[in-house]
Amino acid sequence: MKNDNIYPYYIKYLEQRLVEGKISRGSYSLLRISQSAFEDFKFKFENDSEMRIASIRDKKIDDLFDDFI
Repeated sequence: MKNDNIYPYYIKYLEQRLVEGKISRGSYSLLRISQSAFEDFKFKFENDSEMRIASIRDKKIDDLFDDFI
């Protein structure tokens, strides 16, 4: 699961949900290791173009800011 190319997008998605208050810290920890939750995200990511575009855009923005720090 962690070797999958989509996994970094999954982690960003979970972090965003945590910041928005949609999941708790404990849920975040469990979802990071949940194979079924990852597979659900992967299916949505591959089949929902809006979600894929938003996830890729958010990761690129975060990567740019990481370069400044």
